[in-house]
Amino acid sequence: MKKFLLFCLILFSLTVSAQQNQIIQRSKTPFLFPEFRHAKVVQTFGRHIEVEKANIAINSGSFVYLQGDSVLTPTNNSILGVEFDSAHVYMRVDAMVMGRVLASQNYNNLLCVTAVDRDLLTEETNRSTAMAFLSMTSARFGDYDIFDRDEGFPLANTYFFSIKGQVIPAIERIVKKHIAPDKKREFKAMMDDRWWSWHDAESLAKLLELFP
Repeated sequence: MKKFLLFCLILFSLTVSAQQNQIIQRSKTPFLFPEFRHAKVVQTFGRHIEVEKANIAINSGSFVYLQGDSVLTPTNNSILGVEFDSAHVYMRVDAMVMGRVLASQNYNNLLCVTAVDRDLLTEETNRSTAMAFLSMTSARFGDYDIFDRDEGFPLANTYFFSIKGQVIPAIERIVKKHIAPDKKREFKAMMDDRWWSWHDAESLAKLLELFP
């Protein structure tokens, strides 16, 4: 029994250590991709336009594009998503905030918005500097070099589900309302699984099987 308890303690310590030592994803610029890329902007009614230089702004997760020397954020509500390539397909979460499609099933999607980690940025700089960056408009992105970029901007992932076109955050009390009636027991079993996590993309992808 003592050996078993010791094993559990060691396993717990290793798990905590691994979590603490996870590499923080960072960006050296206020954009998700190092360089602006060609993209197809998907619109309503099956329409789309081609944009030669596009990106995702990490202070908000919004879609932006380059026109001359200016970084612009579109205001067209008919934009549904952006396709940079087959591996980087994004759907609109809110306004122009884009979430990358990580998994799909039965017209439902798991989305991930990658944006600056607000808490860590504040910790690494200070509140006023962090707020200045977070509130920076696309027109002022050229001024980002006033921030210390030696380490780069820390990033964090926030997950959402698009269920038959309705986007909801990956939060238990909200997701629970959208689980199919005949899948409630499976949902509870997942919630009781200690290895399942609301912060893990692979875990969240399993929920796609439980939506109508």
